[in-house]
Parts: sequence; C-alpha cells; structure tokens
Amino acid sequence: MAAQERLRASSALVVGCGALGCAAIDLMARAGVGRLTLVDRDIVERSNLQRQSLFVDADAVAGVPKAEAAARRVRAIDPGIRVDACVEHLGPEDAADFVRDADVVVDGLDNYATRYLLNDAAVSLGRAYVHAGAVGYRGTAMPVLAGVAGALGLAAADAPCLRCLFPDVPPVGEGETCDTAGVFGPLVAAVGAHAAALAIRLLATGAEGLDRSLWSLDMERHRTVRVPLDGSGRADCPCCGLRRFPFLDADDDRCTVLCGRNSVQVRPQREAAVDLARLRERLSGLGECAVRDGMLVVAIEGGLELSVFPDGRAIVRGTTSLDVARGVYARCVGE
Repeated sequence: MAAQERLRASSALVVGCGALGCAAIDLMARAGVGRLTLVDRDIVERSNLQRQSLFVDADAVAGVPKAEAAARRVRAIDPGIRVDACVEHLGPEDAADFVRDADVVVDGLDNYATRYLLNDAAVSLGRAYVHAGAVGYRGTAMPVLAGVAGALGLAAADAPCLRCLFPDVPPVGEGETCDTAGVFGPLVAAVGAHAAALAIRLLATGAEGLDRSLWSLDMERHRTVRVPLDGSGRADCPCCGLRRFPFLDADDDRCTVLCGRNSVQVRPQREAAVDLARLRERLSGLGECAVRDGMLVVAIEGGLELSVFPDGRAIVRGTTSLDVARGVYARCVGE
C-alpha cells in the first residue's frame, strides 16, 4: 500500500504519444500514477492504428491530436488521474519547464535529437529519465539515473547518462526511422512495457529491484540482451561529467514559413552533409522520389512534398504548419 500511495502522489512526463508512448502511458495509468503529462505534436492517422494502442479509427477520421486522444483514453481508464495533454513541439525553450514538474521522464520518441535534449534536461534538473527506442524488429530501453544518482544512493560511475554510452547524435539522414524501416507492432508493446516497468519501479520503490541495464530485444533473431551499466558513467562525459548542456541551451529557430509558397523550410540542428542517393534508397517506400536539380524530392502521403538539399536543409511543401514540417523532417531525415 505504501508503494501504491507513492505512485498516486507521483508525476510522469511522457514525450511522444506514438507506439512506445501509448504502451507506456496505458500501463502507468493502470498502475495508478497520479499525474501524467503527455506531449506530442502530431495527429492520429489510420496508419498508426497497427501499433498505437490508445487510438481508434474515429480518432484518425477526425484527425485528433495524439496527446488529446491519449489523455481521453487515460481519463476513461481512471478518472482520478490528473492528465495534461500538450499538443506542441518540445524544444529547448520549454523542455526544462516540462521536465522540472515531473518525477520521471519517459521516452516515447522517434528521433535522437529530442532524446538528447531530454537527457540534458533530466541531468541538469536532477530527474530520472527512462530512454526507450524501437525500429524494425529491434528495440532498447534503459534507466538514465545520472541526475538522481545521489538521491538513489548510487555512485556516479554506476549511473551513466545517455551520452556516456552514445556520445553523439547519429548523422543527419543516417538513422533508421519507423517510416523508412517499419516497426513490428509486438516489439513496441514489449519495449514500451519495459520502459513503463522501469518508470513504475522508480516511482514506487526507487532503485530497489530496478533493472539498471541497457536492455535490448531483437524479435527477428529471438534474442534479449542485458548489458549492466555499473561502471559505465564517465567523468569526461560532456553532459553528466562536465555538465555541459548544448541541446538544452540551443536556439530552436530551425523552421521558417516561406511567405506565399505554402511551404516550410527546416534546417538541421547541426552542420550536415547528406548523401542524397542513400537517403533516396531509404525513402523509396514512402512514395515517388528522385534526385534532381541537386536535391532529393519525395512525394509524401497527404499531398505533401519533401525536398532535401545536400547540406541537410529541407523544404516541406503543402503546409504552413511548423509542427507538421518538423514531423515530416524527423520521420524522413532525422533531427
């Protein structure tokens, strides 16, 4: 009962209400977490229903924002839970405000840059962060405890942050996404459940009995691997060791509406050199795509067109919504 009361008095921030987020949100709501803050910039589409378990066809037909649809389902599960739906892009300007109000941050994301932003914010503000990711048949999850190591009685070396293990964001245009590589529905359910288990255990009992490993699941090869994190914390880590937070301190002015053109220009978060031929191969399943006039042009479902330049800059035609353009860029190119 004491652990259940701690859950009821706790709060969790879930960033990303896609497949991973849906699985984690559902389980945390049913476990009795007292407050859930759900952040997502996208709307429900029919193609989501294969794996995003909180949504139904009516949500897709109406184009309901994912955060709102997920919050509605949480209230139906347990009206006593306080649930806040935030339909917006989480960027450097507001990440700290969201993370500061949560006891644990849960990763439901599909891009690396925002994960590193959450890692910066969690370490900076002394919060626990549960990282999770899934694409194709493979997924991973791990607790990031660098910000709360002292409170949990852990040595810094035994509580690495994300950048201790993965120092750099993958190059623009190189990382796989669910749009380019697909994702197996049962995989995200399993990875989301593991992430929820980590968050629930942290809120209810702290580090006691917590799986403090980098956990990975490969449903193609039927293999689960756990890599212990003890001793993986680095004193020279730019984030938790040297306490530099470039993702949190960055200016997020990457998107510009192009006047009179029904288009948005999106710039990469860092300097990039994109191999357009390789990117064309990755995106060929999305629709007609061709390299012409020094750029890759891709026809996207819904009447949108994406043009990617060799420096990572892109133009999304057919919209003036910054969030829509960011979403297209993140799914197709990366962030």
